[in-house]
Amino acid sequence: MHPKRDLKVIDTQKPIVQNYWKIVFFREPKRVAPAISRFKWTWLCIFEVLFGQELLESLVTTASVSGCPEDPDLQRLWGRAAQLNLHIPSGIFTNIVRAQLVEVLYYKYYLQYLFIKPVADIHCFDNETIDLTRTRFRLNKELLYLVIPFRRTYLATALGVNLAADLAVYLATSSPTAVAVAAASIEACRRLLKL
Repeated sequence: MHPKRDLKVIDTQKPIVQNYWKIVFFREPKRVAPAISRFKWTWLCIFEVLFGQELLESLVTTASVSGCPEDPDLQRLWGRAAQLNLHIPSGIFTNIVRAQLVEVLYYKYYLQYLFIKPVADIHCFDNETIDLTRTRFRLNKELLYLVIPFRRTYLATALGVNLAADLAVYLATSSPTAVAVAAASIEACRRLLKL
């Protein structure tokens, strides 16, 4: 029991500070930039902002289970191993853009963030494709702390796009009603994508 009440609580440990905007939107120069063009990276960033929260939720869900026949993972350092397609939650719109989300998981979550890792080495390259049909990936549980900053980055980006669209509508129409309708429409579309 403390001798006094309402004592100030402190923790002088430095927090982990990273520029998540840079991590999400800019390719890592040595490992990722040679593997993907700027155009395709930008395209995948759009899909990541739209569906990234769902991908993160799916990976967090699989993090509670560990081990696979190739690696029992007795220390429980890894999430459940599954093909990239199985890490994507099923939904109307995720099923429509599933091919792009597989690429988001490979280029961004695997190559860029090192958030997931294949159970075995990848040897399925040719000049046109990387066939990962038989390759299973699993979440590195030591990086689970990244889920919240990534989710915040996705939400802040969506908010920024909404505000920019609202400003453009206002500059074009000078109508607060048109701005409100535009904001509601954008938010409705964002929520509709979750179906």
